[in-house]
Amino acid sequence: MKRTLYLFITVLLSLGVLAACGQGDEVEENDTGSETEQTADSEETEGEAASDEDSNEGETSSNSESTTDVEQEDTVETDAADEVTETVSLFFSNNDLLETYKEEQEITADSEEELPAAALEAWIAGPNNEELTSHFEGDIDVESVEEEDGVAQVSFSKSFLDANVGSSAESAITEQIALIMEQFDYDETKVLIEGEEQSSLFGHMDATEPITANNPDDYETIE
Repeated sequence: MKRTLYLFITVLLSLGVLAACGQGDEVEENDTGSETEQTADSEETEGEAASDEDSNEGETSSNSESTTDVEQEDTVETDAADEVTETVSLFFSNNDLLETYKEEQEITADSEEELPAAALEAWIAGPNNEELTSHFEGDIDVESVEEEDGVAQVSFSKSFLDANVGSSAESAITEQIALIMEQFDYDETKVLIEGEEQSSLFGHMDATEPITANNPDDYETIE
């Protein structure tokens, strides 16, 4: 009887041990599965975060490029808006170099202050009408137009003096410059070369004194 009881107890203990081992394996499997799921979830979250970051970077780059384009367009529009276009009277000799005539031309400058220089540049470039002529050839720069005691101080580059002209042509040139400046409210104009006063421009007339403009209405307009 005791032996039978002993065997029964031994069997119960063995079953208990086996049951405990089975539960341990199940817990371990559950823990492993949970860790795997957590790892997968973590990787998925990191992937989504990286994707969102790339998307944000793309949007930031796109917005930056759009802003740059808008700024460039605004700059171009501002520069164009600052330009000034005006119709002015220019004065040229006829082909015989005997008379001075008036010709209307449209000029453009970056500002109103630069219109006098732009008008002189157009004058140097020459007339549109074939009956009129310019006294100059080659490149001549209008270096500056400044006011001093109510007198326009007009400075040309040294190449201005390369013109081969006589006394009548020299008189016509200075007369035409003064007439052009008169429409910008300068009654007198002094011609300088590279900012310096000259005793004479072409060897025939005194250039140390300002030139007084004639009445522009006294000159005939050629279309």
